[in-house]
Amino acid sequence: MTHLEQVDRVREWVRTHFASMGAGELEIDETILIRNGHYCGRRFQAGGLRAIWFLEEDQIKFYGRDGRVQSELSPPRPSHRRAA
Repeated sequence: MTHLEQVDRVREWVRTHFASMGAGELEIDETILIRNGHYCGRRFQAGGLRAIWFLEEDQIKFYGRDGRVQSELSPPRPSHRRAA
C-alpha cells in the first residue's frame, strides 16, 4: 500500500469515527505533524473533536470535546490479494 492510500484509509476511518462521536457532516481540518524535522503523522479536527494519527505506531487517538482521550484505535488493515 502506498502512503497516499494509507492516508486516504486513515481519513475515512477518522470521518466514520467522528460521525459516531456526533460530528455529523462537518468539514474536517487536517494538519501534517512534524517532529524533529521528520513527518510523524496527522491531526484531524471537526466540531471540537480531535484525532491524531501517529504514523510510526499506526495508531489513532480520538479526543472528545472535553479534550480527554475517548479511544485509541489502529486503522483496519486492507486485505491483500495476490493475482494467480
